[in-house]
Amino acid sequence: MSTANTLAPLLNRVMCPQCWHKFHPEEILWISEHQDLFDADHRVPNAQKRFLPSRFTPNAEAIDPRGFPCHKLACPNCHLEIPRPLLELQSLVLSVLGSPGSGKSYFLAAMASRLRHVLPLKFFTTFTDADASLNWRLKESERQLFANSRPDQIQELGELIQKTQEVGDEYGYAAVNFGSQSVNYLRPYAFTMQVQDNHPNPKRRGVGRAICLYDNAGESFLPGMDKSASPVTRHLAESRVLFFVYDPLQDSRFRGLDAGLNAGLVDKSHLGSQEGVFQEAANRIRRYSGLSSREKYPRPVIVVVTKCDRWANLVDRDLMSRSAIVETPKPLSDGSSVNLNCLDTGLVRSTSDKIRHLLSRVTPEIVSAVESFTDHACYVPVSATGAQTQVNPTTGQQAVRPGELQSFWAEIPFIYSLAISASGMIPQVSR
Repeated sequence: MSTANTLAPLLNRVMCPQCWHKFHPEEILWISEHQDLFDADHRVPNAQKRFLPSRFTPNAEAIDPRGFPCHKLACPNCHLEIPRPLLELQSLVLSVLGSPGSGKSYFLAAMASRLRHVLPLKFFTTFTDADASLNWRLKESERQLFANSRPDQIQELGELIQKTQEVGDEYGYAAVNFGSQSVNYLRPYAFTMQVQDNHPNPKRRGVGRAICLYDNAGESFLPGMDKSASPVTRHLAESRVLFFVYDPLQDSRFRGLDAGLNAGLVDKSHLGSQEGVFQEAANRIRRYSGLSSREKYPRPVIVVVTKCDRWANLVDRDLMSRSAIVETPKPLSDGSSVNLNCLDTGLVRSTSDKIRHLLSRVTPEIVSAVESFTDHACYVPVSATGAQTQVNPTTGQQAVRPGELQSFWAEIPFIYSLAISASGMIPQVSR
């Protein structure tokens, strides 16, 4: 079926990033190309037929029943497309959760934009889309925020990034038919990371990961919203790291610390309890993974505390000028050393301690909810926009000039999760 010089080695076991079915690579289905085979699949409506091939081209491409070579792969269970890198690279599953209006979409756009720049420049590691069709919404959000065609014009934030919805292909959901039952699956954002050949440490070269990043609408975490016909939060049980996006400015107690925190702010207190969203997510993780009510979650939970450009002075007057990525000498096995950029995990943790202290004093239920669930919590300050917002007097909505946006630490939660993992892709130092 394959030749050594055309295909990379495949994993022994593959997991579908949509339905979580685990299978061997030889069970993978191919997606037909001939137009006569459109809408001929019983699982996925309005799609090309999926099939298990028996004929291949010399380049190891399957040949569909009409004789056309094929290029795309699909899960043997749900028949949804699977990017090829997920068959070749170990997957790292990350989940983003938060209440409606907490800023998840802005955080994700800023994080992805920064990672595309920082990882190649600082860590000799590529960060690319594994599948353009899966990532188009995120790419569009990045463009609207950081490559806007009208950078000097005031634009409402709601126009720059649309709110994440609970259904629809355009929002990353896909309907699959199992007989008479239709099931709605959440599709992830998918990326590949690969350490480049010019990395100063030869032992790291070639190390790679496939990243599956899940973003639900906040409403998906309301009680009763997860069911067999819409299992859109089941990824939580597979996730290696949870990012809980928390907006402290939604809480009037936090805004009461400084009168300036209310300037240009739209009141979102009506959107509901952020603590309740986390508790619901924690309950689902316990249910999906079999954790008892007494057991702690063994994986990290990174609390992404947003809009820190507004409140950073409450924690550290110099916080917005601090860099968590530093250059430091690293010894090699041959006795020499090289200068490598590393994540300063000491700075991240000391900053986390300061934010935890502030939240424990002002909104203690958030800290209690997180730390009753895991012993591996880290509180990271993030500003997706880094710019003061204005309020449109006509609509009452927040607005910014895109050309003034400059995110702060948006990439640090992701880089920190890699630095504390066993992947070896991000070196760390604690100063």
